Amino acid sequence: MSDAPPADPAAWAEAGLAFRVEEGVAWLVLDRPQVRNAIHHPLRNALLAAIEEVRADPEIRAAVVTGSGSAFCAGADLMSPPHIEIPPERQRGALANVAREDGRRFGWWRLARAIWENEKPFVAAVNGPAYGGGCNLALACDLVVAAESARFSEVFVTRGLPLEGAAAYLLTRSLSPVRAKEMALFGDPVDGRTAAEWGLANRCVPDAELLDLAGSWARRLAAGPSIGIGHVKGQINDALEQTMEQVAKAEVTLLGLGIGGDAQEAMQAFVERRAPRFTGR
Repeated sequence: MSDAPPADPAAWAEAGLAFRVEEGVAWLVLDRPQVRNAIHHPLRNALLAAIEEVRADPEIRAAVVTGSGSAFCAGADLMSPPHIEIPPERQRGALANVAREDGRRFGWWRLARAIWENEKPFVAAVNGPAYGGGCNLALACDLVVAAESARFSEVFVTRGLPLEGAAAYLLTRSLSPVRAKEMALFGDPVDGRTAAEWGLANRCVPDAELLDLAGSWARRLAAGPSIGIGHVKGQINDALEQTMEQVAKAEVTLLGLGIGGDAQEAMQAFVERRAPRFTGR
């Protein structure tokens, strides 16, 4: 996202986002455990900026998104402005104005899009409840690892609200339409094991193993051929809305860009019967 604020991890920490880079992997940790990592506007801005930093920094080749404490993300922080202090007689009109302003400046869909369109791979480590926007934040990631304590819920309908944050888009790319409707129409939480069975998550593991597996996957991606991984991510995301002919044309276009760098190294390593040494070029 070109309009994201400049990188400032210290400011991000004040907003509730812990950010660190280890072995080519950026860790984005939602750090507001007192409100189950609910996202208010400062945290949302920090997340957008950190996601852009992942995209822009060549030393970062994969990312993990997780939460501190016992929750992944409870969704929007409804106790922070502009969600509070609206007189009852003005709530309908005021909330409509809030929704319009929120969509213009901080729309939840921007978080989903920032991850979805980022060529770097993102791994969600869902360590507890992922509700509403928090559920969509996890589903926007390329790989999802769920702890046994994870709970996924598109809670909007229980508040009398329509889906938001690209929920319909993301749900129907992980689930069949009937499963997506089951989640969206009832708003019931789906536990980690069920999420893995349904396809919302790649794996469900004991809580103590969650960060180890997510970190291992992210390090494996970071050590891989970054350009090729970026192409594959984009191809799969785009293919969901393309015909077979369009997919084939995209493949030809990518191949026409030339095979060098990591692709050439992989071929050479195969011939020499050794492990490839990828450099991200």
